[in-house]
Amino acid sequence: MVGESTLGDCLEGGLLHRAVAVVVSRSDGKVILQQRSRKDRWQPGMWTLSCTGHVKRGESYEEAASRELAEELGLRSSLATLGKYLLPPIREGELIEREWVALFAASTDAPINIDPVELESVEGFDGEGLRAMVEGGGLTPDASLLLEEYLCLRPLRT
Repeated sequence: MVGESTLGDCLEGGLLHRAVAVVVSRSDGKVILQQRSRKDRWQPGMWTLSCTGHVKRGESYEEAASRELAEELGLRSSLATLGKYLLPPIREGELIEREWVALFAASTDAPINIDPVELESVEGFDGEGLRAMVEGGGLTPDASLLLEEYLCLRPLRT
């Protein structure tokens, strides 16, 4: 069934829904990761991709990715579509995240202006740092899966 639900309903009911993830790279080869707000209901304080979010009703994946990039990081950039992935269900307590995620890449050196409600901080990571994040468990489970895919599609210099 296709319908419309709130994010809370999706998490509480384990409903499959659409989401986006954007990986922002810089000209120095670093990739921006964000630390989620410690006040967030879902995986507070964990590190994730440059920006992530849910697709709103009537919105395309690309529109959602552009909106999230502007909202979370204050950035505007062209986007390259890397793929669409059905992620395995991710459980945290009573909540279950089930997503179809469209993964995008952006490249910009523009200054970042984070949304302090959604993010604690952002940091640039080189290839070695990204691999350490994937292997070290500091990333959200979805970010770990998607970052591995990104690194396969877009190998970084170390």
